[in-house]
Amino acid sequence: MEVHHPHHSGHKKKWSELLLEFFMLFLAVTLGFFAENIRETIAEKNKKKETLEAVANDFKKDFEQLNFHRKFVSNKIKICDSIDFLIDENPKLVDQQVFYRLMNNSITFWKFNSNSRSRIESEARGYFSEKGNEDLANCISKYNFHLTDFIDNTEMEADHYVKFYEYNNLKNYLDMKLERIAGRFPNVNLPHKLGIKPISDENKERLRGYLIGVREFNDISLYNIDSLQFYANKAIQLIKKQKE
Repeated sequence: MEVHHPHHSGHKKKWSELLLEFFMLFLAVTLGFFAENIRETIAEKNKKKETLEAVANDFKKDFEQLNFHRKFVSNKIKICDSIDFLIDENPKLVDQQVFYRLMNNSITFWKFNSNSRSRIESEARGYFSEKGNEDLANCISKYNFHLTDFIDNTEMEADHYVKFYEYNNLKNYLDMKLERIAGRFPNVNLPHKLGIKPISDENKERLRGYLIGVREFNDISLYNIDSLQFYANKAIQLIKKQKE
C-alpha cells in the first residue's frame, strides 16, 4: 500500500507582501476607528441639537405658565387694595359675598412648576459650558437664580399667612359660619347681602399689616416673573441663533 502525502508548494511570503497585508489591516482598523468616531460625533451633534430644541420649547412652556402667574399675582395685589378699602367702609353697607370672596382669594397660592428636565440634561452633558456658549450659560444661570427666588418667595408668603392666622383669632374679623361656607373648595359664593361683622380699629391695623406683607411678596413675585420671562426669551433666541 502506498502512502501519499499532500504536496506543499513551499512558497514563503515575501516581506513586501507581509508589509502590504499589515498595512491593509492597519488601514482597515484605522478607518473603522475614524468612521466610528465620526458616527459618534454626528450622533452627539444631533443629540445636542434635539436637547437644546427641547430646552427652547420648555422655556416657551414656562413663559406661557408665567403669563398665568403674572395675572394671578397682579390680581392678588388688587385684592389687598380692595380689602384695605372695604374695612374702612360702614360694615353694614359692605356686600358679604364680595368681602368673603376677597378674603379667601387673598390666601390662595399657585406653585410655579418649571419645565426643567431638558435644562438638567443639557447641563449634565456640558452643553451650556461649551466654548461659544457663554451667553447662553449666563442666561441659564440668571434664570435659575430668579426661579429659586420666585419659589422661595411664594413659600415665604404662605408662611406669612400662617403666622398671621396663628396669632390672630379669625373671629375678630369674620363671621365663622359664613367663612365655613365661603372657604369651601370648589368655591361656594355667599348670597349678595349687605352687612359684615364689624372689625375693631386695632384688628384693622393688624389686618393691614398682613395685607402690606402680601403686597410686598407679590411685588417681588412680579419682579421675578419679569426676570424669568426676560431670560427665557433671551435663551430661546440664543438657541435659535445656533440653528441658523
